[in-house]
Amino acid sequence: MANKFESKEVPSEFIKNFFMICHPGFFSMYKQFGASWCRADFTWDKVEPSQGRINFKWLDNMLSEAIKYKVTIMPILCYCAQWASIGNSKYYPPRKRAYWENYVKMIVSKYSSSPYNLKYYEIWNEPNIEVFWKLDWEKYIDEVMIPAAKIIHRYNCFVVAPSVTLEHFGYSPACFEFLQRWNLKNCIERIDEWLSYHDAYKYIDILSFHYSKGDTGKEKGEGTSNLMPFYDHIYQKWIKPGKIRGIWNTEEGLTAEHLPGEKATLERWEKPPYGQWVPRYIIPVLSWAIEHNWDFKDKYKLCWYEITTNRSSVLYPTALIDSKELKIKETGMALKVVTKKIFTGKTSLYHNHKVFNEKGEKLVSYGFRIDNKLIIATWVDKNVKNVEFHLGGLNKEKSSNLKLSRIDYLSGEETNINQFKWVLENRENFLKVSIDTEGQPIIYLGCYL
Repeated sequence: MANKFESKEVPSEFIKNFFMICHPGFFSMYKQFGASWCRADFTWDKVEPSQGRINFKWLDNMLSEAIKYKVTIMPILCYCAQWASIGNSKYYPPRKRAYWENYVKMIVSKYSSSPYNLKYYEIWNEPNIEVFWKLDWEKYIDEVMIPAAKIIHRYNCFVVAPSVTLEHFGYSPACFEFLQRWNLKNCIERIDEWLSYHDAYKYIDILSFHYSKGDTGKEKGEGTSNLMPFYDHIYQKWIKPGKIRGIWNTEEGLTAEHLPGEKATLERWEKPPYGQWVPRYIIPVLSWAIEHNWDFKDKYKLCWYEITTNRSSVLYPTALIDSKELKIKETGMALKVVTKKIFTGKTSLYHNHKVFNEKGEKLVSYGFRIDNKLIIATWVDKNVKNVEFHLGGLNKEKSSNLKLSRIDYLSGEETNINQFKWVLENRENFLKVSIDTEGQPIIYLGCYL
């Protein structure tokens, strides 16, 4: 295959390290999901329910279980202990900064050392919305983030922040959060403002945010945008010059819309089958990461929200397992295929391909070379009956050695494809493969070289 059509190869270890899951528990199932990282609250109120009364037992038990199954925990340092809060909830800063600093020091000093050796610490959760932070965002940076970051760095550990949700990243926490959502211009302006304020970027190692929603665009609603250019902006302005080391999307998954006077519902575009949203939200980000100088293992990660939730929750469709039956749900099945069937080795991007529907319209697609195979993923509208893959850069003389298959996006089962043909396009031979969609929204084509 011609190298000009491939990106720099990323080691298998980096790819496997990319996947995280939100919330602890069910660590025995993490291996099935191809995930070895967990994002977990190290809640101040539970660690120190009253001033000076310390309880580490619940954290020690959780971490012992995680270690048993080789799962690395990323603690979220959150929220304010009720006894220390300046307000009537845990979403205010403490009356004295020393209270917060003492809590952070207790956690980092204990859990950064053996046998835990936790090196990455996330500071708070979604401080750009009133649900989790009641004051202006500047107070979060001054009273919470910077003091915690100084302590984290003192122990030679790394800061993951500010964990804003891009869904609502355009207004102060006091504004109605559903006023304008997923607006690219707002997201870029606000992240630059946050990172520049009091040189906040100097205290951050890994920039974290939530719910970029893959390559989805205007289907998210009026004024919304495809947010993959947000990643481009962060890379060019903050990572490439060496100001920030990496990007972690520390929450990704299905979300809810809750308008005044109405019952909360899943987003209008997040229709079933819900498993489709796993590759749609993960693969564009992973593709982007592979193309952007992935030069150390922890530079890029994505964390699926969440491992499980109540059946009555509006967000039940995003959960990976049903906790009552210990049954892997549709989203969990789709994640298993992504991590255990698709991304199984050293990986580079394969650009020299195109995918069309039966009308000849070009579809969104992503191509990868993974060890000795090509994988092309494409998203398909429910009205599309057939898709046609054009693969370039292959040796026509050795086509008898090729093995083509369709990979089911939920089961991972492969169906051999025996019919294909070669076409000449712009003086280059392309392998053309036609696949009936059979109503599936995600089509994976595998080509074993």
